[in-house]
Amino acid sequence: LSAPTSRSWQGIHAAPLVPLRIATGVLMIHHGSEGGLGPANFGTPQFDGFNDFVLKPYFSFLPGMPDSVALWGALHDYAEFGGGILLALGFLTRPASFTLFGTMCAAVYFHLASTGLQGAPLGHVENYSYNFEEPALYALIFLMFFFNGAGPLSVDSVIYNSLGGEESEGA
Repeated sequence: LSAPTSRSWQGIHAAPLVPLRIATGVLMIHHGSEGGLGPANFGTPQFDGFNDFVLKPYFSFLPGMPDSVALWGALHDYAEFGGGILLALGFLTRPASFTLFGTMCAAVYFHLASTGLQGAPLGHVENYSYNFEEPALYALIFLMFFFNGAGPLSVDSVIYNSLGGEESEGA
């Protein structure tokens, strides 16, 4: 016997998108607030540490580096902080998700460049998690929201429905 499979993310099948979208957005807000309550907390050990130990050694190919390291650090923080807010609200979900997907691809690159595969997929590491695992999962979540939209209970769906879109469509 096989259970019926949903072919679209509508109705009850879209319900899991809501807590996933909100939780992922809230977690990104936290990631984007290195060293304080908001993004780009210049002069804090966390912000400077990110710039010195992540951006300078692993992203030296970015335009203007190393002189523009604080700008790149701030862009990273604003992308994750602002993108997290937009994702949690379900507003401008696709552009926010695409931006967050880009930051997570950069995070995967950083972790692979700094620690390698760590024996993946069968290696056992001390912290029980490969360093690239978390940003890779985030990247896939953001890619899913980029292609599928915010789903129900979102600002995007309210706007879409007010413009005459079908109620069952994800924004």
